[in-house]
Amino acid sequence: MKSAQRVFLSLTAAGALAACTHSNYMPNVIQLSPKGTASHPADQSIAKSFELIAVEDGYTGEFSAQTIVGTCWVVQAPIMTGGAWTVVPQGSSCSHLDTEKIQVKDTNGHSAVTYIRSVQ
Repeated sequence: MKSAQRVFLSLTAAGALAACTHSNYMPNVIQLSPKGTASHPADQSIAKSFELIAVEDGYTGEFSAQTIVGTCWVVQAPIMTGGAWTVVPQGSSCSHLDTEKIQVKDTNGHSAVTYIRSVQ
Protein backbone atom coordinates (compact mmCIF):
# COMPACT_ATOMS: atom_id res chain seq x y z
CA MET A 1 0.00 0.00 0.00
CA LYS A 2 2.79 2.42 0.85
CA SER A 3 4.37 1.75 -2.55
CA ALA A 4 1.15 2.75 -4.30
CA GLN A 5 0.96 5.94 -2.22
CA ARG A 6 4.55 6.84 -3.13
CA VAL A 7 3.84 6.34 -6.82
CA PHE A 8 0.66 8.43 -6.55
CA LEU A 9 2.46 11.23 -4.68
CA SER A 10 5.36 11.18 -7.15
CA LEU A 11 2.98 11.46 -10.10
CA THR A 12 1.02 14.21 -8.38
CA ALA A 13 4.22 16.19 -7.67
CA ALA A 14 5.45 15.74 -11.25
CA GLY A 15 2.11 16.91 -12.58
CA ALA A 16 2.10 19.96 -10.34
CA LEU A 17 5.63 20.87 -11.42
CA ALA A 18 4.71 20.49 -15.08
CA ALA A 19 1.66 22.72 -14.57
CA CYS A 20 3.85 25.47 -13.09
CA THR A 21 6.39 25.46 -15.94
CA HIS A 22 5.32 27.67 -18.84
CA SER A 23 5.02 25.90 -22.17
CA ASN A 24 7.77 27.84 -23.93
CA TYR A 25 10.44 27.33 -21.26
CA MET A 26 13.80 27.04 -23.04
CA PRO A 27 16.74 26.63 -20.64
CA ASN A 28 20.23 27.16 -22.07
CA VAL A 29 18.82 28.91 -25.15
CA ILE A 30 19.61 32.60 -25.50
CA GLN A 31 16.82 34.46 -27.26
CA LEU A 32 17.81 37.73 -28.97
CA SER A 33 15.88 40.75 -30.12
CA PRO A 34 16.18 41.89 -32.83
CA LYS A 35 16.45 38.34 -34.12
CA GLY A 36 17.98 38.00 -37.56
CA THR A 37 19.21 34.91 -39.35
CA ALA A 38 21.76 34.52 -42.13
CA SER A 39 18.94 34.07 -44.64
CA HIS A 40 16.64 36.71 -43.08
CA PRO A 41 18.68 39.40 -41.28
CA ALA A 42 16.98 42.02 -39.13
CA ASP A 43 16.95 45.43 -40.84
CA GLN A 44 18.34 48.34 -38.83
CA SER A 45 18.67 51.93 -40.02
CA ILE A 46 22.22 53.30 -40.06
CA ALA A 47 20.72 56.66 -39.09
CA LYS A 48 20.34 55.66 -35.44
CA SER A 49 21.39 53.19 -32.76
CA PHE A 50 19.26 50.26 -31.64
CA GLU A 51 18.92 48.19 -28.48
CA LEU A 52 19.97 44.52 -28.46
CA ILE A 53 18.18 42.39 -25.84
CA ALA A 54 19.14 38.89 -24.63
CA VAL A 55 16.96 36.59 -22.48
CA GLU A 56 17.66 33.05 -21.30
CA ASP A 57 15.11 31.12 -19.23
CA GLY A 58 16.44 30.26 -15.77
CA TYR A 59 19.65 32.27 -16.22
CA THR A 60 20.36 35.21 -13.90
CA GLY A 61 24.02 35.93 -14.71
CA GLU A 62 25.60 38.39 -17.07
CA PHE A 63 25.93 38.26 -20.84
CA SER A 64 28.64 39.58 -23.14
CA ALA A 65 28.11 40.83 -26.69
CA GLN A 66 30.39 41.64 -29.58
CA THR A 67 30.27 42.17 -33.32
CA ILE A 68 32.09 39.20 -34.86
CA VAL A 69 31.51 39.93 -38.56
CA GLY A 70 31.45 43.47 -39.93
CA THR A 71 32.57 46.95 -38.99
CA CYS A 72 29.42 49.08 -39.15
CA TRP A 73 27.74 48.13 -35.86
CA VAL A 74 29.57 48.45 -32.53
CA VAL A 75 28.26 47.17 -29.20
CA GLN A 76 28.71 49.98 -26.68
CA ALA A 77 30.26 49.50 -23.22
CA PRO A 78 29.62 47.94 -20.86
CA ILE A 79 30.14 44.74 -22.83
CA MET A 80 29.03 42.59 -19.82
CA THR A 81 25.44 43.33 -18.80
CA GLY A 82 22.27 41.70 -17.59
CA GLY A 83 21.13 41.43 -21.21
CA ALA A 84 20.72 44.85 -22.86
CA TRP A 85 23.14 46.82 -25.03
CA THR A 86 23.09 49.88 -27.21
CA VAL A 87 24.49 49.12 -30.67
CA VAL A 88 25.58 52.14 -32.73
CA PRO A 89 26.52 52.63 -36.39
CA GLN A 90 30.12 53.68 -37.06
CA GLY A 91 30.51 56.28 -39.80
CA SER A 92 31.72 55.52 -43.31
CA SER A 93 31.90 51.73 -42.88
CA CYS A 94 28.09 51.70 -42.77
CA SER A 95 27.75 53.09 -46.30
CA HIS A 96 28.32 49.56 -47.69
CA LEU A 97 24.96 48.45 -46.21
CA ASP A 98 26.36 45.02 -45.36
CA THR A 99 24.89 42.27 -43.18
CA GLU A 100 26.78 41.87 -39.90
CA LYS A 101 26.84 39.24 -37.19
CA ILE A 102 26.61 39.99 -33.45
CA GLN A 103 27.26 37.25 -30.90
CA VAL A 104 25.93 37.09 -27.32
CA LYS A 105 27.37 34.68 -24.74
CA ASP A 106 26.43 33.79 -21.17
CA THR A 107 28.94 32.86 -18.48
CA ASN A 108 28.00 29.15 -18.83
CA GLY A 109 29.36 28.98 -22.38
CA HIS A 110 26.06 29.19 -24.27
CA SER A 111 25.90 31.60 -27.19
CA ALA A 112 23.56 32.95 -29.85
CA VAL A 113 24.00 35.18 -32.87
CA THR A 114 21.84 37.67 -34.66
CA TYR A 115 22.37 39.02 -38.16
CA ILE A 116 21.79 42.73 -38.76
CA ARG A 117 21.36 44.21 -42.23
CA SER A 118 22.26 47.88 -42.47
CA VAL A 119 19.65 49.94 -44.30
CA GLN A 120 19.31 53.66 -45.08
